[in-house]
Amino acid sequence: MIYFDHAATTSIDSEILTSYVSLLSKHFANPSSIHHAGQESARLLAKAREQILTQLGVPEDELIFTSGSTEAINLAIKGYALANAKRGKHMITSAVEHAAVLQTLLQLRDHFGFTLTVLPVTSEGVIRLDDLKKAMTSETILVAIMRVNNEVGSIFPTDEIAQIVHQYPKAVFFSDTTQAMGKIETNFQALDMFVMSAHKIYGLKGSGALIKRKNVMLLPLLSGGGQEDDLRSGTSDFPVHVMLAKALRLAYASQKASYETALKLNQEARRILKSRDDVVINSRESASPFILNFSLSQKKASVVVEALSLKGIMVSSVSACSSSQFKESDVLLAMGASSQIAGNTIRLSFGKENTLEELHTFFDELDVILKKIR
Repeated sequence: MIYFDHAATTSIDSEILTSYVSLLSKHFANPSSIHHAGQESARLLAKAREQILTQLGVPEDELIFTSGSTEAINLAIKGYALANAKRGKHMITSAVEHAAVLQTLLQLRDHFGFTLTVLPVTSEGVIRLDDLKKAMTSETILVAIMRVNNEVGSIFPTDEIAQIVHQYPKAVFFSDTTQAMGKIETNFQALDMFVMSAHKIYGLKGSGALIKRKNVMLLPLLSGGGQEDDLRSGTSDFPVHVMLAKALRLAYASQKASYETALKLNQEARRILKSRDDVVINSRESASPFILNFSLSQKKASVVVEALSLKGIMVSSVSACSSSQFKESDVLLAMGASSQIAGNTIRLSFGKENTLEELHTFFDELDVILKKIR
């Protein structure tokens, strides 16, 4: 199989899998238990928490383990908005956020009385800082803008965004950093809240985290026994969280090499695509090299993606987190693309194991398929 869908999920690193099985066999006690076995589990969990915060350069922050980025996003946005509603009810986001962010904000707007400003993006896929400045008010309590877009790879200037947001004492800056983690250099110290998911960095599915500053108060969404500093009650699946720390460490250890691999593949793919008159490249040169999005101008991308999969080549047409059904890309529509272009996207997302040989095989098979279909 040739796999170019790493933005959706990655395979599990063999070292992670081996360590996970070993951990499960030796340590299974509930970390909330007071007996020795439980306290050993609690010690391992605390060590993992400390390792992650230190790795990210935010040792004074708080970390809440979750089932992944979607849960972490919901806890961050809903938890903060509901806990601070008396201070203000205005929130700001961008038009190209992941569905987990947009749908969470829309629920707060439609069912809890909050107001929401959705900032437009440029043809480069990022907001204009002047638009953010104009949107900020004394009632703004939350700004939610991602670091790296999951469809086209556009990189948002989170340092500059943070400087604007922090001029308003009621407002905090939350950033979905899922696609940046272990890939794109990010100053996490500038962020009030951010998230990660293990399965995007060769870790285990079902594990993620919300990292926040200690002075950021949240209303817990899950009530119960008070685990995770009373912010996420329920028995901890501590082995997967311990493996999250290891997955992050391995991702950062190989970040430079992974970036160089992705850049080499991205540049070669762009060279080939630019020579064709039947495609439009949607990912700008300034985007993350790990993601390259283009559209077919004459054929149905959904048909092509299915045909490629039958040949053992896995690529994406729309965000795997949104829907398995065909639809136009809201991200590309927001960037000014036509309905035809937005409805026929193919996303290549590269991983550390991908090769130029695989990329050339992809294009060879793509040509064969395009000649066969009407």
